[in-house]
Amino acid sequence: MSLNKRIAYWNQFVSKRFKSTFKSSIRGTVLFVLLFSVAQCTVLVPKLLRLEKNIDLKKEKGTILEYKNVPKGMYDKPFIIPFSEYLSEMSDKKVNVDAVNSYTVGGYRPIGGCKNSLKYSHMLDPKCKLVNSWWGVYLIYDDAEGRGSKFMLKDPSGSKEDLSNLNPDGIQTVPMLDQKLITWSSHEGQKDYTWKDFENDFVFQLIGSLNSSYFRDLKMREWLQLSGEFKTVAALTDTKKTDMHYLSSIRAYVGLPDEDVYKQVDPWYPFVLKGEVLTRYFPCKKNPFWALVYYNGSKLDTKDGVKVDTWPQVEAEFKKSVLSLKLECGE
Repeated sequence: MSLNKRIAYWNQFVSKRFKSTFKSSIRGTVLFVLLFSVAQCTVLVPKLLRLEKNIDLKKEKGTILEYKNVPKGMYDKPFIIPFSEYLSEMSDKKVNVDAVNSYTVGGYRPIGGCKNSLKYSHMLDPKCKLVNSWWGVYLIYDDAEGRGSKFMLKDPSGSKEDLSNLNPDGIQTVPMLDQKLITWSSHEGQKDYTWKDFENDFVFQLIGSLNSSYFRDLKMREWLQLSGEFKTVAALTDTKKTDMHYLSSIRAYVGLPDEDVYKQVDPWYPFVLKGEVLTRYFPCKKNPFWALVYYNGSKLDTKDGVKVDTWPQVEAEFKKSVLSLKLECGE
């Protein structure tokens, strides 16, 4: 299903759900009016999305995942969505895996050093330590067809638990496609802007080389840790050119920028994404999977000459989040 079709489907789904609820009872009428109003409020829309789109990982996949220590200023609860089609579409069908994405991003809750605004979240504030930052877990399931093994391993027939057999190219492809997705989303409604135009504009280029090391969590489980810097493009829309929907674009999570933001940076400005991905295999009896725990900061220059590098501020906070993360098989 194309992105445009999915957007239309989602809008139709929400509309039908509200109408059905409206017809069912007086209580449904109140709920319909409430949820319709929510769709106009940046702060409450994410709660609606979590209610409607989040999947129950334990029920559907047998995976236990709990975020216990989220960095201040980010949404406390993660968004958990099927991710297979997004990866396929962003890669022009080159990546074909059974995937789920769980994530959080800068929200609207007041935090020191960041502007308090109900128009846009901390993710869009160029001088906030959470600008362009995400924290989450990709889950690539070990399907019977072997698609996961072919994507995640250097030798698909080799050991799945051998960290040296993990494929760094596959690992770094997932956050790249995620950044591509949110940036493409920020072009929604832009007249005469095509996928070909976007392919020419988008960049995700490794600076130098990936640094590889090993990390042990509190359960003494060992992870492959990859860290690096990538030149890429911010998902900062130009509201004069686009018409992003409340529910179907990144606007749902981060709102829309105003002139105060544009005074500091241009739409779709270049920045350097600095981050890490921790990867290991979980040999569950039901639905084994590879977990890719990811988090990032960013480096950018504002129009007034301020050099921003958020990584030194957020790295330690993200590591605390990693250590408190509950992720395991549900058997």
